[in-house]
Amino acid sequence: MMQKLPSSEDGSIQRLLDAGFALYRRGPYLVMPVPYLDASGEPRTGLMVDTINQDADGQARTQPMNHQMYFIGDQPYDHEGRILFSGNGASVVPLFDGKSSSFYWSWKPLGDDGAKREYVSLEEKFTEYAFYVSGPAEAKHPRFKVAPFADIGQVDEDCPFPFDDMNSARANLSELDRLLAEDTVAIIGAGGTGSYIFDLISKTRVKAIRLYDFDAFDIHNAFRIPGATHREELGQPKVRVIEQRYANWHKGTKAIEEKLDGRSWDLLDGVTFAFLAVDKIAARREIAKLLLAHEIPVVIVGMGLHHGNPGLTGMVDTTLLDTASSADVIAEVIGDNLIDIPDEYQKNIQTVELNALNAAMAVLMYKKYRGYYAGGHSTSQATLTISTMQLDRE
Repeated sequence: MMQKLPSSEDGSIQRLLDAGFALYRRGPYLVMPVPYLDASGEPRTGLMVDTINQDADGQARTQPMNHQMYFIGDQPYDHEGRILFSGNGASVVPLFDGKSSSFYWSWKPLGDDGAKREYVSLEEKFTEYAFYVSGPAEAKHPRFKVAPFADIGQVDEDCPFPFDDMNSARANLSELDRLLAEDTVAIIGAGGTGSYIFDLISKTRVKAIRLYDFDAFDIHNAFRIPGATHREELGQPKVRVIEQRYANWHKGTKAIEEKLDGRSWDLLDGVTFAFLAVDKIAARREIAKLLLAHEIPVVIVGMGLHHGNPGLTGMVDTTLLDTASSADVIAEVIGDNLIDIPDEYQKNIQTVELNALNAAMAVLMYKKYRGYYAGGHSTSQATLTISTMQLDRE
């Protein structure tokens, strides 16, 4: 079943359909098949694609997002063999269903004074572009019909948010978002860094998020997590506080008020990627070993801060482990030499900006691992030295 077209504030979409244009929706895009002439003067079918300028109710706003238009197809020509949109270079941008643009055209209409102006409606924008591209083909091959749009894809029923992600739509990130869409992500530890990891991951299209913690929300936690704290939240379980703050935001979220250890696989079954944000060395070691034993990649976060003279000094560390990690890196996190290190020697100094930075590094490393950012598995560890702001990578 095709995805339903949105309504539009001024009726532009309905008027385009009434005028006989084929118009479809694919995620955040409006797509129109149009005929055009190739270099040899033969008729072909291309796709004009524009990002829908949606409001919070999913309605298309009257004003288009901009004056530009994506095109999927070869270079169009006019009836005399001249290139249309001369000077508009090729632009390969992933759009939908594995399709990428061939061009990103810039074409403004002229006002009554002869000066270029912005489009006043979707109807005007699609009509102007369609006539310019398809006019030569329709004149030369009046019996040619555009190809059916049978392979456009299915309805996207897996959006985890209460409304469409217009941030990804504006930046054409929808195809990259799909690299994360099948993940069930575990965030183990809902303290300072873990809560920021949750905030960032909740804004991705991952299928499911499981947040684990068993501690109560204390006053000091209020100065380490995103958002403002209300007095009635104090004393509640951390995971319930976060669950309430993000209620109805990401539909795949599940808060689990449990203490995990090396025997907790029943609580982690189905997880495909994990973030480990616990400050107890023994627990961190046991859980990391459990995850690796079940071939689940994990990003481990941590910081070691102490009072310098003057100011705080120390390091913020972010490490990604999977079954292909080097023995040296794995030993740093789950090695036997860590067994006897007492937790009481940890100062547990945290600041909100370093919690947020540590979380951002962790999510960046996760997205990079999944191919969202370039570089793949090239970085498995990043350590920031506070005093010098030097970032060391492996």
